[in-house]
Amino acid sequence: MQRFAVAGVVALAGVLALLSVGCVDEAKYNAVLLRNREQDKLLQEKEAQLATFTERVSALQAQKADAQRMLQEKEDHLASVMKERDAVHKSFDVLQDAYVKLAGKMAVVPTGTGLPEKTVMAIKQLQEAYPGVFTFDEATGTLRFAADITFDSGSNVVKPDARTAITKLGGILAADVAKDIRVTVIGHTDSDPVKKPATVALLKELNKPTNNQGLSEARAEAVAQILKGGGVEGSRVATKGVGDTQPAERGLGAEAKAKNRRVEIFLQ
Repeated sequence: MQRFAVAGVVALAGVLALLSVGCVDEAKYNAVLLRNREQDKLLQEKEAQLATFTERVSALQAQKADAQRMLQEKEDHLASVMKERDAVHKSFDVLQDAYVKLAGKMAVVPTGTGLPEKTVMAIKQLQEAYPGVFTFDEATGTLRFAADITFDSGSNVVKPDARTAITKLGGILAADVAKDIRVTVIGHTDSDPVKKPATVALLKELNKPTNNQGLSEARAEAVAQILKGGGVEGSRVATKGVGDTQPAERGLGAEAKAKNRRVEIFLQ
C-alpha cells in the first residue's frame, strides 16, 4: 500500500514539475493524471482487499477460539467420564470384597462352628496331594479349580488329575462328619466369546446357550456329577453358571483371563 502511495506522490510531483516548467504538453499532462487516477484506483482496491482479508482473519480467529472452547469442553467431559468410571470400579471392588466376606460367613455348617476340623484337614491333605489342581480357602470354605488345568479349551470334560481330585473330594464330603455340609458349584469364564465350532456344538447338544454363560453352566454341572459319583447326595449339591459376570481379576491380559476361567466349590 505504501508503494502505491509513493507512486501517486511521484506522479503528482511529475505534474507539478511540468507545471513549473511553464510549458506543459497536454498529452503528457493527461497521461500523468490518468496514471495517477489508475494508481489511486488500484490503491483503493488493495485497501479493500486488505480489509476483506482482515475480516477473514478475524473470522478465522473467532472460529479457532470456538474450536478451542469446544475441545476444552470435550476434554472436561472426558475427564468427568473417566472419574465416574474410576468411581464405578472402586464401587465394584467394594462389592467384590463384601461378596467374599459374605461368602466366608456363609461357608459354615448350620451349627455355626465352621467346617468340621476333620473335613478341613482332609481337604488340605488332598490339596497337597494334587498341587496346582485347586486351592482351598479355609476361611470361606472355597475350593477354586483353575479351568485351564481342569478342562481342555472349550470343553466340559474334566481332565484326569482334576477328575481324580474331585472324586476324592466327593468321598471326603460324603463322610458322616461332613453330611450336613451343602455344596455349591459355580462355573466362571473369561470375557472371550465362545467361537469354536466344537464348543458351540457341545452347548447345543446340552441344550445350553452357545455363549460363556452356557459354557460356565456345563462345566459346573460336570464337576457336580463327579462329586455325586464320589458319594455326595444329589440333594446336597447345587450348580450355577455365571459366565464372565464375576471376574476374579479385571483386565484383558492373559494372566487375568486365566484367573477368571475357573470353577469354584463353596462348602457351607
